[in-house]
Amino acid sequence: MIQLLENVMSPEPLGITVNKGVFAGEEIPRESLAPRLDTLDGKTIYLVDIGYGGSYKFMQAIQRWFERNMPSVKTVKRRTPNTFVSDNETELWDEIKANGHAAIFGVAG
Repeated sequence: MIQLLENVMSPEPLGITVNKGVFAGEEIPRESLAPRLDTLDGKTIYLVDIGYGGSYKFMQAIQRWFERNMPSVKTVKRRTPNTFVSDNETELWDEIKANGHAAIFGVAG
């Protein structure tokens, strides 16, 4: 559990374990995550509900947390038309790029 939290908190890519089993595929190229924001004050964060069971309530909880703890952060909730994130949602991606500083994608269950 601690390793997972360290991975989530660090924007630096860690080594990717290559599957050595029967269904082993090609090695996945390493990519860095987006640069970390210096502050969230005054920023707009998109809360993207992907429609998976419980993600709507999860996004509501995140939005309430920001309202109570960081009122200077503007949150915008959006829902994808699919139950997974795809390249077909260009309108949503364009909106986030134009108006947002960061996005949280909601998966719950």
